[in-house]
Amino acid sequence: MAGNVVFGVGGLIIGAAAVFAYTHFAAAPEMAAPEVAPAETMATAAVTPDQNYMLRNSAMKAIAGHMKALGAVAKGEATADAGTVVHAQGLNSLAQTVPLLFDVEAIPEKSRAKAEIWSDWAGFQKASDDFAAATQTVIAAAESGDPAQLGAALGEVGKTCGGCHKPFRAPEQ
Repeated sequence: MAGNVVFGVGGLIIGAAAVFAYTHFAAAPEMAAPEVAPAETMATAAVTPDQNYMLRNSAMKAIAGHMKALGAVAKGEATADAGTVVHAQGLNSLAQTVPLLFDVEAIPEKSRAKAEIWSDWAGFQKASDDFAAATQTVIAAAESGDPAQLGAALGEVGKTCGGCHKPFRAPEQ
């Protein structure tokens, strides 16, 4: 029961923060963020391979965290609530950033990224796109509140994870 409360309360806090930010900033034109130039036209600071690795690793850990919370609902270890949808939306948002996380060809010693990411960028992009598309179904399943539907959707996401990890990530040492 305590786990259900933690997942639910955490999700509600995140959801409440998102609603507050939207209603106080995005919905108020005078408070909206200024328009910025597209990334292609902006000068970018040099990022070290270690910094790039830390960014990628943090994003992948966040994806795993969302998957764990959603998996708990699918297994009946937690109850579906508003936080479940927030986790599904977070998973989807992060899934869409995966190609951006690898735009710098950098493989520091501790990284499990393989050179094939950049030598087969089209294959990597397709695997990333498949992952992002699969996470869309997780949102619908989370909104339904049905653990079985959520479990099936997460199973499909898991397949797309493997579809990227097998060809583009080295095994653990």
